[in-house]
Amino acid sequence: MDVDRNGWAAFRVEPLPVARAYTLLSPDPEARIDLARWAHQARTFFNARIELVQPKRYPEGQTPSADAAEVEFARGPRAEITRVQVVTLPIEEVPAARAAAEEGARAIGGAGFDALVERARRVWQIADEVPEGGDPSAPLALAAVMASVLLAPIVPPGGGTIFGVKGARTRLGL
Repeated sequence: MDVDRNGWAAFRVEPLPVARAYTLLSPDPEARIDLARWAHQARTFFNARIELVQPKRYPEGQTPSADAAEVEFARGPRAEITRVQVVTLPIEEVPAARAAAEEGARAIGGAGFDALVERARRVWQIADEVPEGGDPSAPLALAAVMASVLLAPIVPPGGGTIFGVKGARTRLGL
């Protein structure tokens, strides 16, 4: 991945197709990856490890408008690492994400997720495809970790519903 001196994407970041990504809607407008916090959350609540392939820096508190990252994710102490693609953009640049989230909230009768979607300011997406031999549950597990840190609901690939960390943990069998 082509990045600048801060580790930020040095190319135009495009949203992933909603049908091929776990989509999170965060109330925080910043595109900051707090790796220490994500890694702590992963270890503590998911028995997982997270590393960034391209480390990020945020000089003087600045963040990019949109960004991309390659995340190495492994569940369990001896698990193989699976590389997962993550992108983030302001919500107004990803109308399909908001529409899928609104549809998912309607499908479950709101359940408070409609209010979370209303407050969303940033979209984070995790590609659901993993390299051959990778852990197919890694994208959902990473989405669960990120949702717990970002306080963001998750729309699964293809949409049709919306859920939080508890729903992700249930789907992961945790």
